Amino acid sequence: MKKEFKLDKQAIENIDSRFPDDTVGDLDVYDDEADALEESIRKRRRSRRIARILIRLTVFFIVLILIMAAAMLYTGYVWFNEPRKRDYPVRGPVIDSDMGRIQWSRFAGQNIQLCYITATKGKNYVDERFDENKKGAAGTKLPTGYLHVFEPDENGRSQAEHFIDTVGESLGGRLTPAVDIDLRGLDRIISPDKDNTLENLKELVADLTSQYGTPPILKCRMSEYETYVEPCEELAACPVWIDSVFSKPSGVNWVLWTYSPRVRYSYYDSNSYLDVAVLKGGEEDLKALYVQNNGQ
Repeated sequence: MKKEFKLDKQAIENIDSRFPDDTVGDLDVYDDEADALEESIRKRRRSRRIARILIRLTVFFIVLILIMAAAMLYTGYVWFNEPRKRDYPVRGPVIDSDMGRIQWSRFAGQNIQLCYITATKGKNYVDERFDENKKGAAGTKLPTGYLHVFEPDENGRSQAEHFIDTVGESLGGRLTPAVDIDLRGLDRIISPDKDNTLENLKELVADLTSQYGTPPILKCRMSEYETYVEPCEELAACPVWIDSVFSKPSGVNWVLWTYSPRVRYSYYDSNSYLDVAVLKGGEEDLKALYVQNNGQ
């Protein structure tokens, strides 16, 4: 039989002297503080989790809104600019082969007061549907002009000759020809030689002016205008056509303004988006854009 262990009186007194009764109370206080600290940590963790969730939701909704805005801009439901019809009653698109076949008799009957048909690019390229579009537009009363896409590294006189050979030596009754000098592709990344570009542009403008008796309209963004057009006295007589889809052009005396590249019309095969411009002014200003002579 095991002998029961029992503290003697002296041992009990030693324990009581080392651990008095009020120690129990202190231990209770420590327990309460520990519980409070643990609860505080739990609350902080919970707050951090909620904050992370809110941040993720905020980022998600911002991204969603940006995607929706981009989609609406891409599909043409929303534009950065939408000039009012009463302020700019004369407007119309730029035409090229990407549209496919155009039913000109119906196309011209829409809310279109002018159009420019892409004719040539550089010194060799002719838009695949230029002849077809030229003939189709001629059968309507729609004011029409022809557009040349400028190549900065190709000889200006050769480009002018190519345009004249393609559209004809006489443009009497047509709108002033336009030269699109927007840099494209690699030229936007690696800027072409400025002096060479400007020389080619001046030659092109001089030859077209001599041929048709009026300087061509220069179609460009503000960056090209400030780089090539504004500083050059030889180009000062050229009317300016500004591409600016984010804001109304300022600091330049423009005659045409491309305000959106995402407009659709009816009566052409591809249903593609078109660049659309407005004319500064009304019918009288439009009449001033007609070529008055019959060429050389």
